[in-house]
Amino acid sequence: MELLLEQLERFAEVVAVSRTRHAGSWGRVAVRRALRWARYLRHVHGRFRHRGAVRAALVERLRSLPLRPGPGGGNAAHAGPCWAPGPLRSFAGLGRGDQLLALGLLENAALPGPALHELLRHLQPERGEPEDEAGEEGGLGDRLAELARRRAASQLLLPLLGASPPWSDPVLRRTEAELLLRRLREEARAAPGSETLLLDRLWVQLPQPRWLNVVAEALLLPLTAQPDGHEDEDPDEEDPASPVDLSHSAATSLLTWLLARPAPLAAFCRLLPAPLLASLASHHSSLGEAFLDLLRDWGSQLHFDPVQGAWVGAGPEGLTWERLRDCFRGFCQSPSPLRNQARAVLDACKARDGGFEAQGLSVWTDLMRDIGEGGGC
Repeated sequence: MELLLEQLERFAEVVAVSRTRHAGSWGRVAVRRALRWARYLRHVHGRFRHRGAVRAALVERLRSLPLRPGPGGGNAAHAGPCWAPGPLRSFAGLGRGDQLLALGLLENAALPGPALHELLRHLQPERGEPEDEAGEEGGLGDRLAELARRRAASQLLLPLLGASPPWSDPVLRRTEAELLLRRLREEARAAPGSETLLLDRLWVQLPQPRWLNVVAEALLLPLTAQPDGHEDEDPDEEDPASPVDLSHSAATSLLTWLLARPAPLAAFCRLLPAPLLASLASHHSSLGEAFLDLLRDWGSQLHFDPVQGAWVGAGPEGLTWERLRDCFRGFCQSPSPLRNQARAVLDACKARDGGFEAQGLSVWTDLMRDIGEGGGC
């Protein structure tokens, strides 16, 4: 059993290396051995699928695979400690190890010609040569072709979204939010705390405001529903946590991360549509308090320009009067307690400025007058 677990960990390292420049030293033999290794582990997946004790040991080892990259070798025999791809860190992913390996090699420009030819030969076996042990799922080539068809279909559907930003499509946005929550659950189950590192990386790498809209959608998904309707895990696998608990945990991790990060929190206040910001604040009281604190601080930095006859921004955030008004209006039009909280902030800020009623003396007086005329506080 221990030998099998070691083989499993080593293969995860090989899959990781298949996507790096180290695969440039692979030859025909290395590719052939790596694919044979993948087929063996796929056979292990099928054999122990319904054997609880062995399967539990395999799942535990999969979830304990290293998360951070390290030095890696350049051959299939020994790859060194490397980060294991997320899909392989589940029992269901073990049965797709050959797909992960083949995709990694096909997308790797560093793979030399002979190694690529060997891979293609296995994807299109010669007549009379036995295909992979695929069972009911078809051979490796067939399964990769299905993945390619799905990817091509997704690319063809993108133009149907028109000129509007892709994140404005509610179906796409919800799908991405569900995938984010699922990934957070996987990270948390594999190594508690790693979901925070993942969110930090995504915040730096992904463009705004698309990332902000996806996070907002994830925070608004019903916590009683399973985030994606189907787990990457095998349906037979038992997990001590229910789907509801896992969904709630992922959303809580996302909320905790956002509240602890000033830059993403400020970006939410600046860039999200005001109705969406109000909806988030209504669903999560802690977010409502954080947003109101930011808006109060930013509003205090506005000053009245007598030439323009308007309030103008002076702070580094570049917050405009219109944005401040729209955000507070959305909060004031929300149900209690958010409506009462927003009104309390406006009243306190107006009183702090002296309680003036004349226009142009206090941004809070002018805000309350404008919001009241538009239907709000």
